[in-house]
Amino acid sequence: MFHLKKMIFSILFNFYQFFTLSYPLWLMISSIGITIGVILLLSGGHHFEQGITAISCFSLISLYLITLKHFYSQLLHWSDTRTSQEIIVNLR
Repeated sequence: MFHLKKMIFSILFNFYQFFTLSYPLWLMISSIGITIGVILLLSGGHHFEQGITAISCFSLISLYLITLKHFYSQLLHWSDTRTSQEIIVNLR
């Protein structure tokens, strides 16, 4: 469990800037996917199943992103295995 927490902390800590920069873009792409799914759903015919699939997939992605943003700091705190709260950076 210790190594799993350490790996999760490393990923969350190192990709924080990437996540904050890409979060609005991913949310916008998910909303576009949901919109396309609704259009496919309303067009009828053979596109009904594809519309349902697109809506459900992009809704799950959006839900995952919103949940991750909401619980990001709690996950980071939970996975922190350091005994000291100080961050030491070697400049050599």
